[in-house]
Order: sequence, then structure tokens, then C-alpha cells
Amino acid sequence: MALAVQAVRRVATYGRVSSEDQRERATIKTQTVELARALARDPDVELIERYLDDGVSGTIPLAERPAGGCLMRDAAAGRFGELHVYKFDRLGRDAVDLLVVRRRFIELGIRVISVVEGEPDLLGYDVQAVVADHARRDFLRRSADGMNRAAREGRYTGGIVAYGYRVAGVRESARLAPDETIVGGELTAAGVVRRIYGRLGLGHASCAIVADELNALGIPTHYGRDGRGVRGRRTRGLWTAGRIRNMVVNPVYQGDLRYGRRTKRRDREVIAAAIAPLVSPELWGAAQATLARNRVCAKNTRRVYLLRGVIRCAGCGLTYVGSQGRAEVGWYRCNGRNRERGPLEGRCPGPMVRTDALEPIVWADIERFLRDPGDVLAELACERDGASAVAAAEAITLRRALDTLDEQKRTAIGLVVRGILPEADLRPELDRIAHERVRFEARLETAEAPGAPDLPALAPELLREVRARLEVGLTIEARTEIVRLLVAGIVIHGGRASDGTRSTRAVVEYRFPGAVQTGTGTGSSPPRAGTARGR
Repeated sequence: MALAVQAVRRVATYGRVSSEDQRERATIKTQTVELARALARDPDVELIERYLDDGVSGTIPLAERPAGGCLMRDAAAGRFGELHVYKFDRLGRDAVDLLVVRRRFIELGIRVISVVEGEPDLLGYDVQAVVADHARRDFLRRSADGMNRAAREGRYTGGIVAYGYRVAGVRESARLAPDETIVGGELTAAGVVRRIYGRLGLGHASCAIVADELNALGIPTHYGRDGRGVRGRRTRGLWTAGRIRNMVVNPVYQGDLRYGRRTKRRDREVIAAAIAPLVSPELWGAAQATLARNRVCAKNTRRVYLLRGVIRCAGCGLTYVGSQGRAEVGWYRCNGRNRERGPLEGRCPGPMVRTDALEPIVWADIERFLRDPGDVLAELACERDGASAVAAAEAITLRRALDTLDEQKRTAIGLVVRGILPEADLRPELDRIAHERVRFEARLETAEAPGAPDLPALAPELLREVRARLEVGLTIEARTEIVRLLVAGIVIHGGRASDGTRSTRAVVEYRFPGAVQTGTGTGSSPPRAGTARGR
């Protein structure tokens, strides 16, 4: 008599956890052990594969997870006929995805069995899917409420800590505090941040220059210091202009921490929390002004465009930018000429203007004003209210300069103590700092004195200094700064003459009305440029 042979069932298991906290509690191991115990009680099964997604959110569709995708491909290939899980919510937390997965398993003839919930019918499975989805949304809501409460209380709520800060305390007492740990030389992590803001806000340096200085000093970056990468990828560990720029625009350094500001959800509440600032609001604002000024008058290009940022197109209203031409010839072109942008449909037909056709004319007008301001000095006597605002701004800058001198003094003494700087070099450095302090304090006393300064008396002295610098020659950077202050704007008009030739006209608006003759005279501009000046 032949004996009936029981067919062996091919089985696969799947386990998943989503959070770091669950991984620390070895939840994935708990699921694996319980699944193994359940299969050990059934001698008619053969375990084909264990699929594990450790640290993967249940909101991600099963087919898009690393192990879940492999599971679905093997299921379609017919490698197993049963899938065992600890609970059905391990397959996912989204009701729609759970129902799609269930339908796919039915099409493939695969049974889905839970250690805790057994093998329910279709209605029971649908109920479990809805319960899992509801539990996820309820968990997220409670977690968000807890995180919001912690953020309002000023506690650290997780995430990347900004360079220059550290987490002080744990859990309910965790707070962000300035990181005064030495990272290189005499500089602490918080000191590096203050140096960056000082170089931009007070020294008007570019982000690229500051990055080169930090690399030369051997100051480690955030990732280099922690020995980690970005999203699993290692970094070069070097300071870059982009990294400096991202730090400078971060409001957290003036004590303004905003939880949830990066979210894409429209209904997400952005919670403001106050933390210890690393820089003053005035220095933070000065650094932003330097960034804006460097965008207008770039410091890192091979060619410095004297009029960059002050020219705009009469046709579309966009600004003109510098463009390097052939044979080292510079041009100004409309920002909408190469790409479709602005109010016009299609690319802007605004004409290009050669730098050597427009820059000499504008600078000649400015230099003529600086050498002979005419009646403008009399007009300045009526602007005492504006002078008071200028004096207040100068006082803020001078106070920051005095703080910088104090830091330089401490640094110099520290270098001597450590043996890096010879003691003989200390006295000249201290004398220089003392001399500058006396000069700055005298200027600060004048700026903070009640009443507006005597502008008509001060202006000739300032103009004499400018004239003296004109005689020895100004750097292109100094000329660019003067243009930014004295040129209100330049508008480029383009068109065609009756004979079909293109014509270009530049209308220049200065900030010194009546000081110079702005009408175009014979031979006042190169013939091919076709530019004209106006007020």
C-alpha cells in the first residue's frame, strides 16, 4: 500500500522597523525570533528567504523598499507560496498600499499569515489595513504635538546641529548652546562662526576668500570634525564658498531658531524659539548686506564689471549682467537675452553694450563730480536728518570695530603664550591696536554726539581725501564701490533707425543732480556704441 506524502510548503518571512528607537530596542530581532518559533512548530514548511527592512518607513510602498522590492519580485517569480509576518502593519502603514499588495498576492496565489492576527478573510484583512493606517496617523499627530511642545519650550528636538552649537543636556533638558570647544589654534567652533560673520560684515570679504582662509588655518568643517558624510557619502572636508554662504544666511546665528521652516506641508506650524545668539543682529545684518553687495559687484570673476547691477533693460525691466566676449572684450547683456524670463514672451531682444563703450563715459562723469562737486555741497546742508541716520550706522560699525580690536589683542597674547609668535613682535602689534582704538573711539564720540554733524565742513575734507586718492589711482574694487553709491541706475534702450541699422541708447541717472553736464556732446562717446547720457 502506497503512503501519501505531505507536500512541503515554501514559505518566506518579512520583517520591518522604521525608527532609530525601534532599532535600538532590537525590534527587528524580536520579529525574526517570533516568526522562527511559529515556523518551527510546523514541520511541513520550508523557509525560502527572510526579507528584512531595518529602519524603513511603513509609509513607503512595499515594492519601493529595498527588501520589499526583492520580496515582490521573488513572489512574481513563484519562489514561495506563503508569506509570514509578525503583524500585518509590518507590510505597511498606508491602507491603500496594503490593499494593493493584498490584491497582488491573491493574483499570485500567495497566502499571507500573521503570527499575531492569524490568516483573516478579505474583510478582516481590510479592517486590519484601515486600523494600521489610523494608528500611523494617530501616532504622527501625537508625535507632532509633542515635538511642537518641546520646540516652544526651546528644547532640542533632533536633527543636524548648526556649526558653532552643541546639544547641552539630554531628553527633556536638551538645549542648543554655543560650542566653545577648540577646533583649531585659538578658535572655538563658536569663534569660527563669529570670525566668518566678522570677515563679511566688517571686512566685506567674499565667501570664497573666507573659505580659503579657514582651509589655510586647518579649521575642520562640520562633517570633517564629526567624521561623517552627507546621506552616507563622504565629503572632502573643505570649506567652500557655498558652505560659508549657507551659514551666513542662517538666522539661527542671531538666536532665531525656527522649527518646521523647511517643511513642504502648507498647514505645518512654524514655531520660533529663542536660543543663545553667536552674533549680534547688527553684525548679522551687515553680513547680509555684504552678500547682497557681492552679488551686485562680484569679487571672484576674472573681469570686474564696473557697472554690474546698476544697468537694466528698458524693454523687459531685467538687469544687465557681465558677459565675457571674444578677444578679452567685455559686454553687458540683458538677463533675459539667453533665457526666457521676465515679462516678455520669448527671449529679450535688448541690445548688448560693450564695457569699453559705456564704462569710461560714466566714470568720467563721476570723476568730474568728485573733483568739482559744484553746488552739491550746499544741497547737503539741507539733509541733516539723513546725516543723523548715517551717523547712527557709523557708530554701530565703529563699536563692532572696537570689539574686533579686543579679539585681535587676545589672539596676539595667546599666540605669544603658546610660543607661536615671538615676544618681540607682541609690542608693535599691541601699539598698533592701541593706536587704532584711540582713532576709533574719537570717531565714535563724534558719531554719538547729539545733533547732526556739520556736513558742509566735513564734506570738503572728505572730498580732498578722495581727490588725493584719485591722483594716485583707485583700485577697480574702489571704483566699483563708488559707482554703486553715486549711480542710481542705467537704462538701456534699443531700436532700429530708418535705414534699418540698430541703435543703442543708455540713459544714466546719477545721485548728484546738477553737479555735472549730462547731455551728450560731440565726440563724448565712441561712435559704434551709440550711447547717450541723461539724468
